[in-house]
Amino acid sequence: MAKWDELLSKVTLFYATFDPIQMRYVGQTWCDLWKWTADCLDHLGIIDLSVLSSAILRLDPSSATFTSLHLRFVRLCLGNNTPSQALPILDRDIYAFPYANAKNVLGELPSEELGLSNAYINEKSGLSDKLRPDLVMEYYLLGAQVYIGTRALSRARLFLELVILHPAQNHATSALQVEAFQKWLLIGLLTDGKPFPCPRTMDQSTIKALRSMSKAYEALTESFERRDSAKFYVEMDAGQQMWSENGNYRLVAEAGQALMQYRVSDLQKTYAALPVSRVAYHLGMAAEDTLSTLDNMIRTSSLAATLTPGATAAEAVLRFNMKASGRSQGIVDVEAQTKRIEELIAAVRDADKRLELTKEHIDITKRNKRTGTDAELADQMDLSWDTPSAPAGVMVISEDDAEEDIMA
Repeated sequence: MAKWDELLSKVTLFYATFDPIQMRYVGQTWCDLWKWTADCLDHLGIIDLSVLSSAILRLDPSSATFTSLHLRFVRLCLGNNTPSQALPILDRDIYAFPYANAKNVLGELPSEELGLSNAYINEKSGLSDKLRPDLVMEYYLLGAQVYIGTRALSRARLFLELVILHPAQNHATSALQVEAFQKWLLIGLLTDGKPFPCPRTMDQSTIKALRSMSKAYEALTESFERRDSAKFYVEMDAGQQMWSENGNYRLVAEAGQALMQYRVSDLQKTYAALPVSRVAYHLGMAAEDTLSTLDNMIRTSSLAATLTPGATAAEAVLRFNMKASGRSQGIVDVEAQTKRIEELIAAVRDADKRLELTKEHIDITKRNKRTGTDAELADQMDLSWDTPSAPAGVMVISEDDAEEDIMA
């Protein structure tokens, strides 16, 4: 045990001091050491995994290129019941994947000042194992579960949509996409009181397949949207085994609690204030139970309102509060959006640069030389998302995709 502790101390010191540029030249060795450290921490039952995330971020401060280590780290955090430790990695957006360098094209030197980390984290760098589509979807699905647990539901929505929108041949639907779709429906009920609108880039065949395999969830969301609490609770009780087997029982239970809150909140569309007896009538509850429920909602900040006591519970008055100005929050949101747009622009420029190195682009160049075309080659190329001209491992983000991603 003493030897293990001594080795871990040396490895921890190394991860805090290594030169990230030097490590680009010995990627396989660095990756093997990272895996050994992960196995060692798991074997010793050490739940502090910050040394692993620090190592990844020291090598690639942006963490913008997805690697097999990203997924393994999130798995470890969830396995240790410490999901919050995965946030330093999950909070950084993925813009690219390791790719294969084009043939007969001189690649960048690892020591060069490079825009995105996928310039040195590639298929030959040894900094990642071979990736498959299901591993990428698993990463985003596990990340969504972490964000659900930490109540960052807007971020969870983004991760779930990245799973749902993952491209597939012949409109095939993965079990991971079905699970993500079911959670996505429930998250919509919690945050908006209704299902999220389907992303505009979502394939219609995929939507139909996901809905056909999630009929119980569709029925649940339909009852929620109509505020039909009686039907909702019956369906919730009838499907308890299904919710548990799918790992969604907690979300369904939260949706049941949120339904009551939305039924009360909907009253402010008509009333500025009303007696508790009137609220009880709308909810189909006794006045005493209604008063207790409203008081709990206000104390937990689930309802922006105040209660004026009365001689009896029925005579108490519920007054809805005007929404506070969101000017300061709006300024913060604009700054965050601006920063993210700048990051997206950098990623798109990098993708365009690598597009010029693909075989398809070279073929078009040769063809245009033979035909004597003088126009700009970039203007002649079909850069739509479904063209085969995008290089493997590089995500080309269209304007619609970028807008959908930013607004998520």
